[in-house]
Amino acid sequence: MSSKASVTKQVAFIAVMSALANVLGYFSIPVGTTKIHFMQLPIIFSGLALGPLAGGIVGFTGSAVMAFALPTPNPFILLGNAILGFFTGLFFSWLRNRKPPVIPQLLSVIGAIVIQFPYTYVSDVYWMSMTVPLVLYTILPKLFLEDLISLSIAHVILFRVDIISMLGKQGETTGVDRGDH
Repeated sequence: MSSKASVTKQVAFIAVMSALANVLGYFSIPVGTTKIHFMQLPIIFSGLALGPLAGGIVGFTGSAVMAFALPTPNPFILLGNAILGFFTGLFFSWLRNRKPPVIPQLLSVIGAIVIQFPYTYVSDVYWMSMTVPLVLYTILPKLFLEDLISLSIAHVILFRVDIISMLGKQGETTGVDRGDH
């Protein structure tokens, strides 16, 4: 496959994942006093499948609906999700060849969360004037749960579909041996 065709497919993939994240931002599941949403799924998926740049772009552009559809718009969500996607992709690029594949994927997402959480705390408490208990006991645990559920779904998809080959990205692998070789 030509390099130009490969780049075109990757750009299209990033655009579709960004659109999907925005659509998923509209849907949520009520849990107690909060709502769980899954807009992180395409963000984490993109970081794992194509790396830090794709994850960061999808994180930033894919969270626009969520950031501005809230009763009090929160533009800091854009950078927070870019951090999640970028660092998931970065850590996974370092760990991708370890087995079983779910371990490097899990460590990559947890590493990204460790970097994202201080930013989320500062942006929500100091810039958005949210209360510390709300951020510590509701928002951050909810984000952690959403990210782990999104990772679980992304892992199943990556286990079944060889995204790298489909998009023509040479010399890389998702680190998942699907057993079809």
